[in-house]
Amino acid sequence: MSIDSPLSVLLVDDDSLIRAGLRAILSSDQEISIIGEAENGVRAIELALRLEPTVILMDIRMPQQDGLSAMESILLQAPEAKVLILTTFGEEEYIDRAMSGGASGFMLKSSGPEELLGAIHAVAEGAAALSPSIARRVIDKVRGIDTASLTRAQSLVQGLTVREREVLALVGASLTNAEIAVRLMLTEATVKGHMTAILLKLGARNRVDAALIAYRAGLVHP
Repeated sequence: MSIDSPLSVLLVDDDSLIRAGLRAILSSDQEISIIGEAENGVRAIELALRLEPTVILMDIRMPQQDGLSAMESILLQAPEAKVLILTTFGEEEYIDRAMSGGASGFMLKSSGPEELLGAIHAVAEGAAALSPSIARRVIDKVRGIDTASLTRAQSLVQGLTVREREVLALVGASLTNAEIAVRLMLTEATVKGHMTAILLKLGARNRVDAALIAYRAGLVHP
């Protein structure tokens, strides 16, 4: 992680004009430091592993290697990395692959500057971040999942302690660790400990995956 800022970002987009626009938006936030830029997935993997940014802001359609395969390579080698997909394209195929591949969030380039900055901070703090339209589609898809998958999610949740289920429900409501700590009157370190146990018991890759299980199990309602 960058020593210059507690929130370092790696920009990955093949369009130099898009990168310039993102640079301007992110530079307006004094808590964010841009520590690198990449124009393709191959370069993104190299910089992500070497610089260890807090958040990787990743485009999808790029030459040499697309953003989703680059994300998968990064997370294979650095499972703790946080990748926020930022794309013009919201096709179901992309959303499904991003979520199953371990993305910490999925935002559309049509999002406003404040929404994007909020998403970066949320991901950095350990929360999930989805554009409203993407979140709606993900939730609708969860609702349509077969009974066996719903039953499995409920079974997994039953293996959690009461406190862990409370934490998971708040994760599903997109709260950060700090916000959960305040809500449940716990220390942030205690919440992090609960999150580690929750992810392990659920077999979830990250908070997005855990949040989807919370929806399927009925702990969270849209």
